[in-house]
Amino acid sequence: MVKISKPLLKILQIQIFMASILGLPLFFFRGDVAVAILAALTVVAVPGLYTLFVSSLPLESGSTGIGRVLKAEIGKYCITLSLLIGIFVSVKDLNPVIFFISLLVLYFSPALLPF
Repeated sequence: MVKISKPLLKILQIQIFMASILGLPLFFFRGDVAVAILAALTVVAVPGLYTLFVSSLPLESGSTGIGRVLKAEIGKYCITLSLLIGIFVSVKDLNPVIFFISLLVLYFSPALLPF
């Protein structure tokens, strides 16, 4: 049985909710802003999903889980860096100000959650 981390799942849910509220209505008015917000959601959500997946793997007997945490964090940073490079190379009309503001909002949106 796979055990999913509830706090990580809540963080991903609030980040997707915030990006949906900010990004989807803007498709009708400002497409470049909506693309920047959804690109920021991709940079935040995909590494978060990887961390959620790695944290849900069962521990080996006698293991402390430090190696799994290290693997999850290194993988998260590598995925984030790859996504940032891919987005900056492939999206020509990316609004960088909106993109980075969206990244900050999405990264700090878990502060809205009461744990």
